[in-house]
Amino acid sequence: MEKIVKVAELYDIYGPLLNEKQRDVINCYYNEDLSLQEIAENKNKSKQAISDMMTRTVDKLFEFEDELSLLEKKDELKDALTSIRELMENSKNKEAIEKITETIERI
Repeated sequence: MEKIVKVAELYDIYGPLLNEKQRDVINCYYNEDLSLQEIAENKNKSKQAISDMMTRTVDKLFEFEDELSLLEKKDELKDALTSIRELMENSKNKEAIEKITETIERI
């Protein structure tokens, strides 16, 4: 289940870098919840051809992340902003404000 979520997140970020056929197959499988057999029938391709395309496309998404790290950076930014929110909600002293400033500078 964890890989499915990760692939969906990577697709959201890197989908525009894929060609139309790759986007379509990933979308059908992960977003429309079609089986490989259903996709193959809809595309008039073999199940093996769709499976191979799916494997190559998922590998490509992970390669994009390895090179660009956009999902990792997005997660780090989300964590930092959550920290800022918590500090601001609890800020009644200068120390908290300094921590907020440090966190903002990291962003």
